[in-house]
Amino acid sequence: MLIRNKHYQEVLIFLKENISDLDWKLSYPPAGRGHETYTTVGEGSSYFIKLGVDLPRYLVMTDLDLTPPIIHSGFLTDGTSIVVQPFIHGRNPTWKDFRQNLDLFAEVVKKMQKSRELQMALPQVISEQYRQVGLTAFDRLEKKWFVYRSFVPSAADEIENVLFWLKHEIKKFTGAGLVASHQDICNANWLMTPTGKIYLVDLEAMTRDDPAHDLGSLLWWYYPPELREEFLSIVGYPYDTDFNHRMQVRMTMHSLDILLPRPNSYDQFDVTVFLKHLEDFWAVSRGEQNPHGYEDIRN
Repeated sequence: MLIRNKHYQEVLIFLKENISDLDWKLSYPPAGRGHETYTTVGEGSSYFIKLGVDLPRYLVMTDLDLTPPIIHSGFLTDGTSIVVQPFIHGRNPTWKDFRQNLDLFAEVVKKMQKSRELQMALPQVISEQYRQVGLTAFDRLEKKWFVYRSFVPSAADEIENVLFWLKHEIKKFTGAGLVASHQDICNANWLMTPTGKIYLVDLEAMTRDDPAHDLGSLLWWYYPPELREEFLSIVGYPYDTDFNHRMQVRMTMHSLDILLPRPNSYDQFDVTVFLKHLEDFWAVSRGEQNPHGYEDIRN
């Protein structure tokens, strides 16, 4: 079991030594289940503190102005990395925000995906082929699924029928050209500031992958079909049969993956929540659109 405040005292020392010699007090953010994180206030400023991050990707994303700036970064005595950022008083975008600011969101995705510096900061892969990275992601998902299969016997056979179909479809992928991929580009990981600035946060899962991974989930969740060609044209991809098929396959995988606890996180597996949220998995695997629609029913 991970200890949520394992480095509490060390973080206080780090703040005193690197930010200001104050009597710091740490709080937990209102949301988040991934890494050890804190918020704090000092000398009229609010800060967000995150531990255990991969510093190179954060530094590049900061240089690209795609994630909040880093005030200070470093390592604790046990080698755990730490970043201190300003606490951004923003909000997650609504479905309406995504549509009304389509060009802005598309430009952020384009800048992230195409950055050579960011790609170099991410783990290198053995192949640039969409088929190979897809099969690697599938194997990882299948192993993750087998850990929790016995908890949901009522859905297991049907899920594995879809997994069989997914592997068959991935083997038919052609083409190559990996990009910097966020891997969980849902609205919870976007932040809009009061001035309209757009940031991506939670960069831990980033890797080099098929561009269809991020774009499949982003477009299926937030953009109706009639807006997708415009979005893809800005980012630089064709709205054709091959790309659409890869987006469907990768989004089907992603919609199952996000329901399973992440390794080395504080996530817990809730059977009731898992079964309820399989709705997206079933829909996208059948080639259907977002069953919730594209209006602001979930603001």
